[in-house]
Amino acid sequence: MNLVIEIKNYAQGDTAISYEEGKKCYQVMKNQLEKNNNVILDFTGVSYVITAFLNPVIGDTIIGYGPDIMKKITIKHASPDVIEKVKLVKKGALIKREDLDG
Repeated sequence: MNLVIEIKNYAQGDTAISYEEGKKCYQVMKNQLEKNNNVILDFTGVSYVITAFLNPVIGDTIIGYGPDIMKKITIKHASPDVIEKVKLVKKGALIKREDLDG
């Protein structure tokens, strides 16, 4: 089963900048991932995201579940700027995960 999470529901207008809102989004994702469901992060209507929002959404997910969890997460309708920030957070989380595993 796929759950679509609309990021605009966690954003302030078209901007996702709140760490707390990112944590709320992460909790919804976590519940679905623990049921072995796939998650679609839909960035429709969101034009600006900062890493503070993405740290729990992407970073905590990778740190908690390992890098393979990203196979269960699809990102849709994200601008190139948002994609770059996702990659940045993902890279940081992978480094942190290696430190934990190492």
